[in-house]
Amino acid sequence: MKTWPHSYELRLQVALSPRGDLILTSRIKNKNADGKPFQFTFAFHTYFSVSDISEVRVEGLDTLDYHDNLQSKIRCTEQGDAVVFESEVDRIYLSAPPKIVTIDHEKKRTFVLRKKELPDVVVWNPWDRKAKAMPDFGAEEYKCMLCVGAARIEKPITLRPGEEWQGRQEISPVPSSYSSGLLDPEMIQQMQRI
Repeated sequence: MKTWPHSYELRLQVALSPRGDLILTSRIKNKNADGKPFQFTFAFHTYFSVSDISEVRVEGLDTLDYHDNLQSKIRCTEQGDAVVFESEVDRIYLSAPPKIVTIDHEKKRTFVLRKKELPDVVVWNPWDRKAKAMPDFGAEEYKCMLCVGAARIEKPITLRPGEEWQGRQEISPVPSSYSSGLLDPEMIQQMQRI
């Protein structure tokens, strides 16, 4: 393959837990016979259907550094207690906690994203101008979608021949009453026991 000149194996496992949690597990193995290692970055691109992007917030990223892809990937620090949407957003949050919450106030839905071996989080919404320019995206679809996905971008993964890397993302719906407070790990654990 010209775009990726390495021999590798990629496996994606999609599963539902008994509680209805969506579990995505990716495995990448270096199968190079030439004995050479390779490096790569990885991101799940999880698109949530939301009621109205202006009624959505992402919690758990406050005070984190991020690369702003709209400003030549400059490094910034999140100032708010949650990420809210009033214009285009294209960010990579660095060293994010293992649990992130996406709250859709209007639909009264909350999703907890848990991640393993994926220290970063991508948050993206194209807003109106970019949505109109995308051939596979409706001009108004930006209003009802949000991408929040676990990633490993800042520090690439290096695999020697025969080595395997595994990253995992789990998405759990939780009661909408959870959205009334800030991200509290003890509260999440209590919800998991219910």
